[in-house]
Amino acid sequence: MEEKERKEPFYNQIEKYIIVSMFLVMTVIIALNVVTRFVFNFTLSWGEQLARLLLVWTSFAGISWAGMINAHMRVTAISLALKKDPRIFEAIYFLGDIVAACYGFYLSYEIFQLMSMVKAQGQVLSALPFVPKWIMYLAGVLGMAGMSIRIIQRRSRELIGKASNRKEEQS
Repeated sequence: MEEKERKEPFYNQIEKYIIVSMFLVMTVIIALNVVTRFVFNFTLSWGEQLARLLLVWTSFAGISWAGMINAHMRVTAISLALKKDPRIFEAIYFLGDIVAACYGFYLSYEIFQLMSMVKAQGQVLSALPFVPKWIMYLAGVLGMAGMSIRIIQRRSRELIGKASNRKEEQS
């Protein structure tokens, strides 16, 4: 029997849309800045700073997405050395996901503390005075928390899938 391909809900693809749209805008701004610099002999003072802001947001959206697709950073040497026993291999990967999720929540909290301090000081970006500087730190808070949530979400889906497979095998 053919399995239907399940369409991913929008909330599972939001990071992809953020990454693509911000990367596109960043590319246009940088290209525009290069053209104005070399053709018209002037540069857009806000272009570089806006591109940097978009790069930060794109990077942290990518961190969140990596948690969802199981591509976050982890040390795999131990688990690969013990790959012969699938239970140990899976246990080490599970432990790695727990450590990564905890680290993501911790880092999100620490970045939030820093963001709150910057917000309280009322700092703004120098070339974009209408943009508060804490917006750049918000990307870190959301990206690291997003990575942790996505790891938990992925692991929950895997556990639910394994439980339903066991039930099907028993019937």
